[in-house]
Amino acid sequence: MDLLKYRWSKTYEAGESELIDLLKSKDIDATRWEAEMGEVFEAKTNPNDKRIWCSEGSITYIIDGNKNIPLQAGDALNVPANTMHSALAGFMGCVCFEYTITGAN
Repeated sequence: MDLLKYRWSKTYEAGESELIDLLKSKDIDATRWEAEMGEVFEAKTNPNDKRIWCSEGSITYIIDGNKNIPLQAGDALNVPANTMHSALAGFMGCVCFEYTITGAN
């Protein structure tokens, strides 16, 4: 998997219910999580690839300590395994869904 930001929604009025419908249609069992305004997620790596979808608000991912990738509602990010990443929630916080891709997926 390559590091990739893309739009999962064709509109900028995307919302959580639209994303839930999309994930169900693709049979993806993603985990929902929320972050408060300015919440910081410390740098880490994951042993598996993961996908992140932003359904409300905004969050900025910092890749390898120097590449900022801002996400807003309707955006998604593919994060390859072993990629160092941290994050900072935007001024309204965010609601995101995350899915880890394992060898069995």
